[in-house]
Amino acid sequence: MSIPRWPVSLGCILAIVLSAVPAAAEGPAQLSASRVIELKLTGRPEKAPVISAVALDPAGKLLATGGDDHVVRIWDAGAGEVLHRLEGHADWVRAAAFSPDGRTLATGADDGQVWLWSAATGQALGTLSPQTRTISALAFSPDGRLLAAAGFDGEVFLYDLASARWARTLQAPSQDVRSLSFSPDGRLLAAAGRSGVIRLWETASGKLAQDLPGDGRRVGALAFSPDGKTLAAGGEGRAVALWDPASGTLAQTLPEQRAGVASLVYCGPGRLAVGGTDNRIRVWNTAAREEESILVGHTGTVSTLVWDSQAGSLVSGGFDTAVREWSLEERSK
Repeated sequence: MSIPRWPVSLGCILAIVLSAVPAAAEGPAQLSASRVIELKLTGRPEKAPVISAVALDPAGKLLATGGDDHVVRIWDAGAGEVLHRLEGHADWVRAAAFSPDGRTLATGADDGQVWLWSAATGQALGTLSPQTRTISALAFSPDGRLLAAAGFDGEVFLYDLASARWARTLQAPSQDVRSLSFSPDGRLLAAAGRSGVIRLWETASGKLAQDLPGDGRRVGALAFSPDGKTLAAGGEGRAVALWDPASGTLAQTLPEQRAGVASLVYCGPGRLAVGGTDNRIRVWNTAAREEESILVGHTGTVSTLVWDSQAGSLVSGGFDTAVREWSLEERSK
């Protein structure tokens, strides 16, 4: 994804910062340079929204954002222009996901509704009502056939896009589901929330595969590694747990950080980005259990992370009303 030139005429304030982060005497090595793109919408006619949902289409050309102003925006990721302003949700937008083919954007909110939109035109394709009070998590299966949705009613709903119907309802491990993740091969679906238990189902049959016990504290984020052999989980416990989903065993735990975990994403094999409630993003080498870098700039909880594998960049959204893009360089030897 190219670094955009953001037009002032869109009613935006933009700060682009390219800075060398000084190396600390102790602790993790710092990236030699980090390009930070900070976007804030101004107050006429709209206030800057808290960002709680960010999604990037598979081609890295479209960026979707949503937050507490109930509005979803689709951006041209290269030019930095707002292409479509999507209105329909009646409450805080908590989740967004592009389909694997990039044609459809799904969004979910505290109004309990899932909206489907045309990514190209921004046109509403329909609304789904999975009979839940709120939608806090969404995930498309890798083959694009299923959309998983969950919220605060102890169930995970699977929507079959080909038949346009709810295909299955799964009993979640808690009443408050905060995160959903399909394995890269689509064989497993993981869900977790308030109870701290991570539940894995076989996607095809809906059969329970594993319950990973966790530490009893709320899990707010899940992420499968690119090879599907590891499931990362983080939340109030502050330490990210790396599970073997095949055996159901805890493979390792990353060193505990000073804040809770709000978001997770793998940035390629063996590299995990962790967004925290301390407004920072920590990038870990999971094999070595080493903290490679700390990305500083957000002034609110880093609520959402997405990885652009083509550009080698990390996109983050936060409660500070900002969306930033970070260029992750190879760690200096």
